[in-house]
Amino acid sequence: MKLTDIPSVSSVLGRMESLSQLAKNPSTLVSFPELLEKEWNKQNGAKQTSGTNPVSNDSIQLPFPETGKSLEPSLSRGAKQTGDLIGTIESIAEAQGMDPNLVKAMVKAESGFKTNAVSPKGAMGLMQLMPETAESLGVKDPFDPEENITGGVKFLKGLMKEFKDPEKAIAAYNAGPGAVKRYKGIPPYEETKQYVSKVKRFYKDFSS
Repeated sequence: MKLTDIPSVSSVLGRMESLSQLAKNPSTLVSFPELLEKEWNKQNGAKQTSGTNPVSNDSIQLPFPETGKSLEPSLSRGAKQTGDLIGTIESIAEAQGMDPNLVKAMVKAESGFKTNAVSPKGAMGLMQLMPETAESLGVKDPFDPEENITGGVKFLKGLMKEFKDPEKAIAAYNAGPGAVKRYKGIPPYEETKQYVSKVKRFYKDFSS
């Protein structure tokens, strides 16, 4: 019996011949990830039944060896940054005598914890400070988390003192103090009404 008569040896020799041909023609070479995906799809193609959707390249998950231990995902950069921001918000709010959970709710409603957020109207940073508001509060860099939060909390604290009512203060943060005074309460603006409801909902979540 010849070695080439053995199926496994024949298969290996066939692969080597294929690789040799590819090396002669670089334009036909594929990257390792592409080759891996093709092999994976080839091996699992027979497992796909006619009633199921084909597996897309984006959803391919290579099997991990069973180690007996659970593989916990590491903390993503975004999650870590949000965690750092939470700590910054809490320390600044407490230093100014404000409820940290209210400030966190405001930040989530305003920017979703995105430090570089900019609204169509030009509001900037975590607490969405308008340029003139930021300047009046002494905020030199609205995209710096500490400066932005410090200025936003100072502004919110002033509104709380002026209106003596959290809902009115929240509404004034969104629509402006003049609108709240003019309507003697939450202005009948749909955006402002939704904003107040959103902040109250987030506040409840952070407080639970």
